[in-house]
Amino acid sequence: MAALLAERGPRASVEFVESSVLEAVVPANSTINLEDELATWDGSVDDESGPLLPAISQRQVLLFDEVLPVYVVFRTPNTEENTLKAYLMRLAINLEAFAFSTAPPPEPEAKAPTTKEMIFSETIKDANTPVIYRNENEESAFIYLMWKLEVFISRPKGRFHKPAIYFQPTASLRPAEKVKRSLIDDEYLPSKVPTALNLLQSFENDPALAGAHPRLSALRISKIAPTAPVAKELSRPIRTGQRRLFRALPALIWRMRYSKMHASLSDSSLMASLDLEIAHVTGCSMNVEDIELSLRAGSVDPIAGHAEAPMLHRPGDQITYLYKVRPDVTVDGTPIFGNEGHILVLKIKAKAEVSKTCRPNIFIEWRTPVNFTGDQDTSLIKAAYRLSNPTSQPAKAPHPDSLPSRDDQSQLGADAHPKVINITLTVSGPPYVQIGEQFSWNIFIVNRSDKTRKLALITIPKRRRDFDKHKSHPSASSVGGQHGEKKAVLASAVVDENIVYAKQKNARTDIADLVCLTTDVRIGHLAPGACYTAELKFLALSAGVLSVDAVRVMDLATQEVADLRDLPSIVAVDNVP
Repeated sequence: MAALLAERGPRASVEFVESSVLEAVVPANSTINLEDELATWDGSVDDESGPLLPAISQRQVLLFDEVLPVYVVFRTPNTEENTLKAYLMRLAINLEAFAFSTAPPPEPEAKAPTTKEMIFSETIKDANTPVIYRNENEESAFIYLMWKLEVFISRPKGRFHKPAIYFQPTASLRPAEKVKRSLIDDEYLPSKVPTALNLLQSFENDPALAGAHPRLSALRISKIAPTAPVAKELSRPIRTGQRRLFRALPALIWRMRYSKMHASLSDSSLMASLDLEIAHVTGCSMNVEDIELSLRAGSVDPIAGHAEAPMLHRPGDQITYLYKVRPDVTVDGTPIFGNEGHILVLKIKAKAEVSKTCRPNIFIEWRTPVNFTGDQDTSLIKAAYRLSNPTSQPAKAPHPDSLPSRDDQSQLGADAHPKVINITLTVSGPPYVQIGEQFSWNIFIVNRSDKTRKLALITIPKRRRDFDKHKSHPSASSVGGQHGEKKAVLASAVVDENIVYAKQKNARTDIADLVCLTTDVRIGHLAPGACYTAELKFLALSAGVLSVDAVRVMDLATQEVADLRDLPSIVAVDNVP
């Protein structure tokens, strides 16, 4: 081998470029050790147009969102150690990954789709030390240099039908010598350089200047940067070897769904449902190790089923996780970042079981904006928030005949919008009613808001509540019996068996004193500033002062309700005076 190196001598840069080959290798084994694998390889290559490392089996299918170890293999004829190091210091290697479609779309598109898209690009740095393997075979004496890169297979932004991925390594040789630029105090007027043309030469003999000699160098106006000569080595890149195609498939499919919780309007929390599906097309199981959901300017609380140990999921399995998403609110109850400022971040860490030796790591980080208000008006949320917080109530008492509305005293200057729930209701009825005769209440409604309203009036009857009359008695059941003379100190029963039995046996139906003959009244398309008169019919069945619990007003558009409890009393007598 020493004689062979002596005969060959130091090679020129052009010969080094022409005799070297570059290729990207994706091993099928996720934890492969190239030094151990190549130790048993004799260095023989059956086909020169084939892969550079035929002894290493490669992947067939790649998964989106996986961190893939890729080896950039550089093969060059055997040379001395010092010469090889000198070439490596001048070598610039870059690796790019592209995604493209392997089949035309099923339906022709109006706009021509993109042919390919770059999903990864990185330059190998000098700190990345390669693995060197020397083949001592006399027929093919080569040196193999292998750099390892962690490539993240991101999902392409374009739509590709049956996508595939290929890796394209590129390398070039930098110039052998670099001229260091000396430090110059004045880059426009350097020393030992002929002066440029004086642009003010024509004003030198002007009598108005009184003997002054003005001067303005042409370099001060337009500077011409010298172009460096193109190195001959850079004009001839190193050729690449076999370009292998890998089919790409998604490993995980997820979907986020949101639903409004059954709470007050002032509560902007949402119920978030994360539906995670193990892709059936890959045919590999998945071990979901960690799922993290966070909200910018808010909090995310898991509801159930998130503290379980990681388990292996089969292809086609579907898992659902529930979260309560709560945004941070301002002093008036609205989300702090409005409708589009809250960003929900989903992070998933998983491991795919492709084979016994191939277990790629999956990392997903997905962001999406969340709208907590939906179709609801911001002014409604502010009003409901003030009503639910006594400390934010205005000092002025609201009008007794109107719904709780947002008045001008509780408005901020920047949030002063027209009133949207300012609806006034006036209820009037007869002073006395006859038992057994029908009478009615007249409800006069005025829409003082700036929007058209659809309302519904529902009467809530009076309910008798006698649970406060119950007094706790010592239980006489067999469970609380005494054994011998020993007495146990026991608390009173929460539900007494005797009381429950007596209630059920003596249960009777209460007679209604007042019957509402109008179940509900629908008022549709009440324009701003318009008024409407509704009528509620009743029938008194007993004498005395009768009443109803409330008259509920419901906004059919937002499903928000308000109860009117300050209602006129009904005096029912046998004979109306």
